[in-house]
Amino acid sequence: MPEWRELETFLTLAGELHFGRTAERLHVSTAQVSQTIRKLERRIGVPLFTRTSRRVALTPVGRRLVADLTPPFAAVGAALDRAIE
Repeated sequence: MPEWRELETFLTLAGELHFGRTAERLHVSTAQVSQTIRKLERRIGVPLFTRTSRRVALTPVGRRLVADLTPPFAAVGAALDRAIE
């Protein structure tokens, strides 16, 4: 089962499509973002991104995972917001 931080990193990178900006948003190093994504890809057994020296793009599996994970992550965020109001 993937860890929350792996999924958060995945969704952030999917939105940014840039390792550096993802690292800035999550307050971690670029290397940590890369390691976390590699760990998640190994854990689930498929690549989620294609990478070149100039470009990061979601694979078809990555796009499906974004679509599946976005609603529950939004619901958790909304629940936490309500809890602290």
